[in-house]
Amino acid sequence: MPLVPHSVGIFILAGADKFIISGIIGLTTISSYLVVFQISTVFIFVFDAINKSYYPWLFEKLNENNKITKNKLWVLTYIYFIFLLVISLFFFFHGSALITFIAGQNYIINNNIVGLIFLGQIFGGMYLMINNYLFYDKRTLLISTITISSGIIHLLLISLLSYFWGITGAALSFCLSKCIQFLLTWLNVYKITVIPVPIKGG
Repeated sequence: MPLVPHSVGIFILAGADKFIISGIIGLTTISSYLVVFQISTVFIFVFDAINKSYYPWLFEKLNENNKITKNKLWVLTYIYFIFLLVISLFFFFHGSALITFIAGQNYIINNNIVGLIFLGQIFGGMYLMINNYLFYDKRTLLISTITISSGIIHLLLISLLSYFWGITGAALSFCLSKCIQFLLTWLNVYKITVIPVPIKGG
């Protein structure tokens, strides 16, 4: 039952916003947003596959309850984060060309819009990685609270930002919401100290 709100939050972050955008900026404009978003969902499948392979190994290492092992885990986690953020830069510089190559000449979209949407998906991948520690500690209610809160924030942001900045505002809203979801999860992992965090001295 605690994960039901989690599913609702995922739906809001992944789909409910499209209804709001279509009402604010129109069906013609939203088609460009949807094309970029659809292409970016490739990352969802990639991150999900990585996570399914990673978390059994992670849980096994956490069960060892060894300080040195835990220190190595957070080092690997942060290296992974840096790697993903570096990848995101590609989409801010070459995202428009990539979308045009995949979807055709009818979809020439600003690099910043593409970059923001893909960065949002990357924050989603980072969230999955750190969220494993909450699952390990059986904090399912906390996970649901974070997800539904992020979903509500997303709806508020997209209503406001897409009204003022159109499709760019919609992309920014998605990116910010995924970033907030990641940061809230990271903060709570820090609080329960399941994984050592550098500023806590490992």
